[in-house]
Amino acid sequence: DDPSSSGLDDDEEDHDDEIDLDATTNDNSSTHESKIKANDTKVISNKKKEKKSVIIDKHWGSDKNILKMRDILRSTGTGTFSSLTSSSMHEQSENGESSSKYYKDTTQKFDHSKHNPHKNVRPPIFLMPGLASTRLVSWKFKSCSNPLLSDVKVQDYVWMNINMLIQMATIDPSCFIECMTLGLNQTDMSDKDVGCKLRPDEGLDAISSLAPGSIGSSLLVGGTNTVYAWLTQWLADNLGYDVSSIIGLPYDWRLSPDIMEKRDGFLTLTRRRIEAAVASNGEPGIMVAHSMGNNVFRYFLEWLKNQFHEEAYARYVKQAERRATMIQQKKELVHRPVDLHSIPGWISGQPRSDYFPDGKNNGPSAKYNVGDRMYTIANSVASGLDDLWKSLVSDDSNDSSRSKTKPNNVGNKDSFETSAENNNILYTNSFQNVNKDMKNSQLWELAQAEGDSVWLEWIHEHIWTYVGLSAPLLGAINPLRAVISGENMGLPLSDDLARLMELSFGSTHTLNPISTATGFCDNGIFQNSTNQANKLEKRFNSKLTTQSNLACLDEIIDGIQQNNTDGEDPWRDFPALQKLLKDRVDWDSIFHPITVDEEICLKSEKPPCKQKMKFHLGPKDVQNGDIFKQFAKIWREKGDPLITKLEQLETSWWKSSIPNLLNSTWDRPHIKHVIMAYGVDMPTEVGYGYRKIRRSNDASPEIKIKLDEHKFDGKPKLSKVVWEHSKGNILEESQINEPKTLTESVIGKKKQKKVPLRDKDDKDTLQRSGDGSVPYLSLAWAHTWLLHATRAMRHSGFGFEEGERISDDNALNKILVSHRPKGGSEWIEGGSQNLNTMDHLETNKNNKDDDTGTSHPHGTKYKPEMVRFQSKGKSRSTGMEYTTAVIEAIGVEHKETTRNYDILAAVFTDVLKHMHEDFGLV
Repeated sequence: DDPSSSGLDDDEEDHDDEIDLDATTNDNSSTHESKIKANDTKVISNKKKEKKSVIIDKHWGSDKNILKMRDILRSTGTGTFSSLTSSSMHEQSENGESSSKYYKDTTQKFDHSKHNPHKNVRPPIFLMPGLASTRLVSWKFKSCSNPLLSDVKVQDYVWMNINMLIQMATIDPSCFIECMTLGLNQTDMSDKDVGCKLRPDEGLDAISSLAPGSIGSSLLVGGTNTVYAWLTQWLADNLGYDVSSIIGLPYDWRLSPDIMEKRDGFLTLTRRRIEAAVASNGEPGIMVAHSMGNNVFRYFLEWLKNQFHEEAYARYVKQAERRATMIQQKKELVHRPVDLHSIPGWISGQPRSDYFPDGKNNGPSAKYNVGDRMYTIANSVASGLDDLWKSLVSDDSNDSSRSKTKPNNVGNKDSFETSAENNNILYTNSFQNVNKDMKNSQLWELAQAEGDSVWLEWIHEHIWTYVGLSAPLLGAINPLRAVISGENMGLPLSDDLARLMELSFGSTHTLNPISTATGFCDNGIFQNSTNQANKLEKRFNSKLTTQSNLACLDEIIDGIQQNNTDGEDPWRDFPALQKLLKDRVDWDSIFHPITVDEEICLKSEKPPCKQKMKFHLGPKDVQNGDIFKQFAKIWREKGDPLITKLEQLETSWWKSSIPNLLNSTWDRPHIKHVIMAYGVDMPTEVGYGYRKIRRSNDASPEIKIKLDEHKFDGKPKLSKVVWEHSKGNILEESQINEPKTLTESVIGKKKQKKVPLRDKDDKDTLQRSGDGSVPYLSLAWAHTWLLHATRAMRHSGFGFEEGERISDDNALNKILVSHRPKGGSEWIEGGSQNLNTMDHLETNKNNKDDDTGTSHPHGTKYKPEMVRFQSKGKSRSTGMEYTTAVIEAIGVEHKETTRNYDILAAVFTDVLKHMHEDFGLV
């Protein structure tokens, strides 16, 4: 698979003009005849002959298997694949077979067009959109108060609607805002006469273009009108995908994931759509998520695991109920003890044959290992079940701990023939209620073991590859601005009006910043938790930590540092990992993401005033909700909207049966192939400053503040924005319109909008910036996934055989680094030598290979410089080989990762390579 050694153009050479040198050398004829043949060969060899040349596709590279894989996918299922086989170039395969025979054998093996030209076996692709990337449709008539505005009718597009946007900009935005705003607890607007009933549109079209066919739609909201339209066309044109193999997963992006499920059943529908597509297409699929869609996908996986736990537990409860009913019917519970081993199934503690088909535990299969664990637990359950059984049916039925499980007619003597029947029904009702009120610990442990096994098996059978585009793995800072002071998202309305909508959106919490400290075992972010909210946070945070089967990142760092024997910097090609692991860079390492300057001014005093207070808020304050309390305390608003946001956080994330994902970093998911791609080196917002000015008539400002506590005093006002630029430059931009100085007025000199926040510090600053929407810190966390194999191998929870454990060597040595220069077509080994230059922003007019060669209006026209990091590993439990890749595209903006031809080609080059290796289609 080495590109340098593959991809030869196998066009047949003119063999009529050649002499076989091997045959000449091995000829047993006389020396004279050999010399004649040698001379003839020398003459003939001087003739001009057609030579083999390396074919390098300017987007796909030169790997022959990848190019064949691409061509086969283009034609499979169209009915034209057989013609491709017969009319293919007279190539020679690697083993000397002709191309036509090579293709014939391949297609025959997998029963493609030879027997059914319309058969279309391929991994389906699932598209998970991001924030504001699903079209929302009205399902209730709404009359707009302004007579100049159009009413909202059933099935009208609201997000996005060009006519409504024009009306917002020219007449009145109130009708649009009323329609988009959610009610209490993320319901439709409480006032039915004011609000709308919006639901996500259906199908692939709902996430392709938000306002399809509209005039000027390509300019809409900074280009956000186009979501997956270009990617869909690209997949159809280049890989032959169609509506049967591309599945859109639209959702109401205003909601938190738990409400998506409760209101629309989105998570359940996603599971069923994936299962149906895999069954239809014949292969496990490819999940492609963009932006916040990656966070929703993470939630989906955790929700799915919890579903399998609950489903297994419900089955066990039903089994226990059936056995209790059987015992009741036989009236054996009181008369004689029950032989548990005579009862079939798990409750007897006997091993199940489906876990050990041959009666033995052979091999490291996950199914067998989990089955062994379940067998052990089942034995434990069986051995202690007598006590459990007696406790459930004891005569002490007045015990308050079980009183709520008694049936309503338990006091009616006529309803029971014997006390034994009473006890049996009490037992049955105990199991019926245990799932609602409390779970039996032994049954729940068994259910978790089975659920984990089923969950891993489901992922293996349904999701083969995960492609994360512009993934905010550690959240983002911009959604905080949206709820604190408002952010218009490119719409023609003020930040204050936009804030009315955004405060009601539960989805803003999905992108809350997550501290990198939560990714390390020695983190102390919650060690000083004292209040109830923090204790709840700590409990759910540990819930995730205990389920991890990976060694600590801390241990990986030690191995890298201790095994640096060659004297070279081990972090040279891994600047992102150096900052994340070695330097422990976090959101607040250089500056505080949120700062509040509070000034207390006397009546005659003008800002800036002498009395000042400063507050700093970081990721810990976001994760425990203190940021909303602090702002609500400083700015007293009517209705306490920020306290309502805190309640949203508690309801959807802290008090959920799903572990709180906002308090932990995301480890690499259990998917065979993971490819993360994102843009870098775009100016990106990473922090905000707010200023509060209080007026006091008293010489003692504190007295006046106390008197004003119950008065509403406005909304938080943004005073500055902190930006990250490439090369670690951190700049600050004032949002306050300050009066011009005399010099500025006379000379006309303009103030510099962005000024350096502080001197550059190589130890603390990242060497790149984000993609214009997501800070680099959040995007770059994907680099820690490259260490997954090493972390899994070093985890102490596995039983290692002698010589099997990886030594504590430099884990970075197992990561391959390559780069593709700007305008180039081939990947070059090693990191780029110009990582910190901005030359990629200049158009190289002399390079004819700069554009993509496509005229599609949504496609981009340049070939960015890209850096790629790759690692691979092998699961100890299943033996499955898996790969991880991270691709950074220089100068590519957040939304363009779904549009740029070359980024998509780089991603799907890896996908096709894995497809060739795993499915053998070529």
